[in-house]
Amino acid sequence: MGGLTFEWTFRAGDLLTLVGGLSVAAAFLYRRGGDDVTTRLTLRAMRDELAEMKDEFKSFGETLKKVAIQEMQIGLLMKWYDELRNGHGYVERHDKK
Repeated sequence: MGGLTFEWTFRAGDLLTLVGGLSVAAAFLYRRGGDDVTTRLTLRAMRDELAEMKDEFKSFGETLKKVAIQEMQIGLLMKWYDELRNGHGYVERHDKK
């Protein structure tokens, strides 16, 4: 019966080659994973910064709305003041003597 046989002997050179190959593969995977982790951390930091910027722009927009409303109210007050100064409006003059 002829067939395939397997030899169970190991040489020191074979073990060193196996350990060397595994360490090169591990170093490559570690280095590759390190870059991915760095990229992931950078993207997370940028996402957090963008969220903060969105909040700041939102509050800035709300402030601009408030300023616009105040300008409109001041304009109306100035108009009413001019009307009252010229005798128009709800103010009537009552002379008491």
